[in-house]
Amino acid sequence: MRELTSLVLAAAILAAFACVIVLGDRAESTSVDEYISASRGEVKPVFDPRFPADPRSSRKLWEARKDSSADSASADSEMEAPPENISEASAAPVVEEKAPDISGRLSFVLKDLTSKRVELQLYRLDDTLFGHGTISENSSTQRVSAVGDIRGNALELDLISEYTIYRLKIDSSKSPMTGTFTAYRADASSWPGVVYQEGAEGAGIA
Repeated sequence: MRELTSLVLAAAILAAFACVIVLGDRAESTSVDEYISASRGEVKPVFDPRFPADPRSSRKLWEARKDSSADSASADSEMEAPPENISEASAAPVVEEKAPDISGRLSFVLKDLTSKRVELQLYRLDDTLFGHGTISENSSTQRVSAVGDIRGNALELDLISEYTIYRLKIDSSKSPMTGTFTAYRADASSWPGVVYQEGAEGAGIA
């Protein structure tokens, strides 16, 4: 009986050892085959669920993303587009400063060491003034000719008598108008003075 038991136990041990050898050979052959395939560049395909499995699925995914990007860009442009009338509403109107229309009868006082009163009749052609009048000092009166230019609010006017030229520079933006002058004599002498408009406010401004 003991011998039979020993034989059965020995047979079981041999069978278990044979299974271990067979499984080891299979595992070794499998790892060797995989190593040979990898060395030849034969790699089994690995499918990543984040990417399409075939070209058709990839094209469908690309078209869907393209349509989604186009819709998003259109929505952004509609949100960022300014109103059509915003530039017109914010633009301030440009108002050009218009020079006063100086013409007609004007009276000035030229003051240096003495005072002289000037009576003028002026005419305007575009930005040019011309005319005639008189200049009086004490009981003496002389005839004068007048010619000048209007430059914005600046009036430059020359009064020419028989022996003297009075070169006036007047600020026409004020009422009454004021300014300065320089007198030039035929003997080459000259002297400065001040000038201001005489008469009612706005006189001589058409």
